[in-house]
Amino acid sequence: MNGISLFPRLISAFILLAVALSIPALGSVTEYGRSTEDLIGVFSIEKTIRIGGSSQDLLPGDEADPLSPPRSLYRSLADDQAPSLAGLSIEPQSIPVNSSQPVNISLHAIDDQAFHEARASFSGPGELEAVALFPASSISSGSIRDGWYYTSIILPSNQTGVWRLESLTLADRDGNERELTGEELKKRGFPVLVLVVRPDASILPAGIENI
Repeated sequence: MNGISLFPRLISAFILLAVALSIPALGSVTEYGRSTEDLIGVFSIEKTIRIGGSSQDLLPGDEADPLSPPRSLYRSLADDQAPSLAGLSIEPQSIPVNSSQPVNISLHAIDDQAFHEARASFSGPGELEAVALFPASSISSGSIRDGWYYTSIILPSNQTGVWRLESLTLADRDGNERELTGEELKKRGFPVLVLVVRPDASILPAGIENI
């Protein structure tokens, strides 16, 4: 084969190659489109990427929204413990009859999350009742987890007799409550009585050994 006869064949081959490149096969077009759609689909479905050590690895079975803040330790651990009473004082424990002297009450409450309120219920002479409230804002020292709370109450003192602390209820911000009866408080050594006496009285009312 000489150079003259080879040249036309090369020209024909280049022409055919150019035509083939300018008109892509339908199969390749379809394949290219499918590849693009598959890529978009995968990117849309697998938009959440788990990274080792992330908080999502700790949430099996629940696909958390990555835009949401992580669950805090406070929310993941439910508070089911009511506040406990660590201290209680009542001053004075004796007031004169027909006076408006306030009775000061302090309590020491401890809660693993946050104290909310306490309520002290008294019963007195003539079936009278009185309630002293300790909201969280009445804190005098410490913190909402371990603090002292203070309030004062003026008991009706138009007749002599004994005011008894019948119950003390403590509650936290999650609604957990602890109720202590007067007998339970007395057994723990806390004061539960307030006496209304005449100024010149030298003896305690009948049935009262000490306050």
